[in-house]
Amino acid sequence: MQTYDDILARMAEKYKEISGNTPAEASDIYVRLQVLAGELYSAYMTMEWLKRQMFVPTAGEEYLDLHAMERGLTRREASKAVGSVIFSVSEPAIQEINIPKGTVVATNEEYPLRFETVESVSIPIGALSVHAQIQALSEGRAYNVKAGKITVMVTPVAGVQSVTNPDECTAGTDRESDENLRDRVIESFKFASNGTNCAYYKTIATEVEGVAGAGVMPRGRGAGTVDVYISAEGSEVSDETLEAVQSKLSQLREVNVDVAVYRAEPERVDLMIYLDVCDGYEFTQVAEECKKIVTDYISTRGVGDSVVLSRLSDKLYHTEGVADFRIVSSGGNTNCSQNSYPVAGNIRVYEGV
Repeated sequence: MQTYDDILARMAEKYKEISGNTPAEASDIYVRLQVLAGELYSAYMTMEWLKRQMFVPTAGEEYLDLHAMERGLTRREASKAVGSVIFSVSEPAIQEINIPKGTVVATNEEYPLRFETVESVSIPIGALSVHAQIQALSEGRAYNVKAGKITVMVTPVAGVQSVTNPDECTAGTDRESDENLRDRVIESFKFASNGTNCAYYKTIATEVEGVAGAGVMPRGRGAGTVDVYISAEGSEVSDETLEAVQSKLSQLREVNVDVAVYRAEPERVDLMIYLDVCDGYEFTQVAEECKKIVTDYISTRGVGDSVVLSRLSDKLYHTEGVADFRIVSSGGNTNCSQNSYPVAGNIRVYEGV
């Protein structure tokens, strides 16, 4: 790639060739050459930038979204996690205890994650507890907390002694990364939807909100049948999402084709990572970051996708504080079928390569 100095030197040499004089650095002509060289370099860099935006593998965020639109795809936006909590009292309630919609609860951590109730509930007279549906106050995968993590009542409710979430919160997702969207756009060129093939049904299914991945198995129940398996990001889809995909595919299916939609099955991925950290870094902190990177990568893989160890290695290699590492997997890459998706299982990080 040519630089500003390259352009200026070439212009000065051309001027000397034509005029027979070497322009002095303090001369008016040399100042003019500098100004012109600067403008030419700016135009050159703009053209180089435009060349990168023209192609999917090198396009930046804004232009990658436009490439996706040309293929009928859109970037998946972040979503809020949902779940439920149990409000409890130590002794049977002697009067009805009302817990209003919008009551805020949180995890008991250094940086608490906050949730709010999306319905008004009451602990009846003589009862010890009541369930309430909750939703995260912000979007993101971080709000998919494990069971028992929500224990703090940010909004006090008179008479209520404790709160906890009996099950894991789910459906929280981050905004789709450039890497994942780029992969989907490239995939759309490999398997073009033509109204009758597997790509057609997969494209329709993944357009429904809440669906992160879909796999298609033609003739799964015999001739004239198509089975579609769907998942959310790293988890099962809700009943509402399952019904929405079934309804949409039933309307847009081919004539005389029986389409059935199912939940894809999770396929557990267990990995061991042996890690050396750079001087000045704490092993525990770097190990936690590596574990998070591995878990996040696996959770973004959809139905029929593979967990590729070389891609995972590239992510760990660029993690701050990592000096060296080794990934151990009993079966190498995890290759999921069209009715399963990978989920992070036991991810263990040990000190020393």
